[in-house]
Amino acid sequence: MKTILKLLCAATLLTACQQNPAPNKTAAQSETKIVTSSISTVISTQSFAQTEAALRAGLETRGLKLFTVVDHGAGAKSVGEDIGNSKLFIFGNPKAGTPLMQSEPHLGLELPMKILLHEAGGEVSLVRADIAATVRSYGVSDQDARLGKISGAMDAIIAEAAGG
Repeated sequence: MKTILKLLCAATLLTACQQNPAPNKTAAQSETKIVTSSISTVISTQSFAQTEAALRAGLETRGLKLFTVVDHGAGAKSVGEDIGNSKLFIFGNPKAGTPLMQSEPHLGLELPMKILLHEAGGEVSLVRADIAATVRSYGVSDQDARLGKISGAMDAIIAEAAGG
């Protein structure tokens, strides 16, 4: 599991670096923003299947749109490799996310929200990025109330899915 978390963190850091040329600036004058986010992990007291069912139920009861589920485990198996059960849930609420992207369009790289459900060594975990830290890393500082609601919902969904 530590290897997967390290890979997830490394991938997040690598994909989070971007160049953002300001209007009317040449490429040589562009500024670089380094975007990082805090990652939190909650260990489930339930099986992978039970945790997945509870996660889906938590999203549905809150009216969140599940855009897709990326089955990393199946992807690995398709090339003869094994990373265990690993699924990335991509979901959101356009009413909550759109104002964030209106403040900073590049937040489209981070949104919609994501929760990674992973099993390694018999331990099932739910992993997510801290949306408030992510949004603030883009320079958006006027969305605290919205971010509090989103973070609270994410915490509750994960707690329920983990069996808490």
